[in-house]
Amino acid sequence: MRRTVHTRVIGLALILIILGAGSNVYAATGKKVYKWKMGSIYNDPVSRPNFNAFGESMKKFVDLVKERSGGRIVITPYYSSVLGASDELFEQLRRGDLEVFYGQPMATVDKRFGAFSIPYIFPDYKTVDKLIANKDAPLFKLAQSWIAQNNAYLVASGASVFRGFFNTKHRVATVSDIRDLKVRIYEDPVVNLFWKNLCNATSMAYSEVYTALQVRTVDGLEFSDTSILSSKYYEIGKYFSDLDWQWTWAANIIVSKRVWQELPPDLQQIVSDCAWEAMAFQKTRELANKSQAEEGLRKQGVEFY
Repeated sequence: MRRTVHTRVIGLALILIILGAGSNVYAATGKKVYKWKMGSIYNDPVSRPNFNAFGESMKKFVDLVKERSGGRIVITPYYSSVLGASDELFEQLRRGDLEVFYGQPMATVDKRFGAFSIPYIFPDYKTVDKLIANKDAPLFKLAQSWIAQNNAYLVASGASVFRGFFNTKHRVATVSDIRDLKVRIYEDPVVNLFWKNLCNATSMAYSEVYTALQVRTVDGLEFSDTSILSSKYYEIGKYFSDLDWQWTWAANIIVSKRVWQELPPDLQQIVSDCAWEAMAFQKTRELANKSQAEEGLRKQGVEFY
């Protein structure tokens, strides 16, 4: 009898182990537990603790969801393009191979997304908040409809960043100053259209930029001042121009349609609330970082124009 009971206990333990190895397990309460992967190109705040509002807000979202759901949703974050570049991550999401994406939906995947890449479309964060970075904003609702047609659900959009210009050669104060530079841009038709006649522009993955600057494959890139500090590009170059040429639609939490529809309404609400709270946190951290960025770059020997 003891051997039979012992065998049953071992068998039950093995079943629980096997179930735990799957994508979904059951908690002690008997309620379903959802295990998600979350992909992004942004840096892990553990390795990049400073000037990293994107990475910090991603971690904030992961932690909030686990806490508020009582462990019924467990999200594993994958930072720094470990699962792929932004367009690859969105494609994985659209296919249902990735549960959550934090980042910028690219026009290379859906041309309509390029609308948010138009230069100088927003003058400041107040306008961003009004038009897209809140759940009732008209452009957020438009973006949600576009994302839905790509087999995914846009949960929240944040304040994100405005971008300037950084290079290793000389001050850029006028259009003529940029003509001789090899400039890294990201893969986007609107971005390419804007920069291609200003300089020698080339598309390149974000993960390759530091090395490209070191070996002079490129001389500079359009980027935010806070990200220049986070990525330590000041170790290579010493010129930043505060252009604010583009607001980047880069702070978005998007869930695969398949997994979103699997969630009961109470968990959908928790994910939504946590996503908007994480986006508010992203804005708070970015504005705090922005207020320190000029001084921070100057301390590193960068000319801030």
